[in-house]
Amino acid sequence: MKANLLAIFLILITSASAVAAAAPPPSYYQGMHQGRAPAQQAAEPAQLLKAGVSKLTGFIRSGGAKDQARAAAFLQSEIAPYFDFAYMTRWAAGPAWRRMSPEQRAGMQAQLAESFMTILAQQLGTYSNQQIRYFTPRGQSQEDVTVSAWIMQANGIPTKLEFRFYKSQTGWKIFDVKAAGNSAVVYYRNHFRNMYSQGSQPRYYN
Repeated sequence: MKANLLAIFLILITSASAVAAAAPPPSYYQGMHQGRAPAQQAAEPAQLLKAGVSKLTGFIRSGGAKDQARAAAFLQSEIAPYFDFAYMTRWAAGPAWRRMSPEQRAGMQAQLAESFMTILAQQLGTYSNQQIRYFTPRGQSQEDVTVSAWIMQANGIPTKLEFRFYKSQTGWKIFDVKAAGNSAVVYYRNHFRNMYSQGSQPRYYN
């Protein structure tokens, strides 16, 4: 997936809380997935998505994104706790997850979380008050729901996003996002496979 598409959906991912990793990741981002998600985590997926996007776009409109320190603090306290990086990492790892040690899983999660948050911090200012349309959720099952949203562009061609939720024991969580049909989980799976196939890290993938 092209980097600009990754940036687009990262700007709008705001609606999943975290679960604990097998071991705490050794990076600045290790605390980002430990906090409790805000009270709206019990809301239905579409409501949760709208609330999160509203919070993020409101911050951007306020000019907060222009201050890197303020933006980083906002993302850490208000946005990062919604993510379920552990669950997303497990999906991104695929079958290789079973061959990884707890330390390797935590390291992969730390890398994924850092990539997400770094790109998000860098791209906050690219949102320019476009209208966002939401569509009726559709489900694979009662515990697997996708909510579509379109970012309406000036040329009339929308950027289409899909947020896939699963129902955890503590509420609905996002575990994948698609931008123009390109999946975040698939993007990171390919990213890690290419990285480790070069031999710079332990080979999780055969």
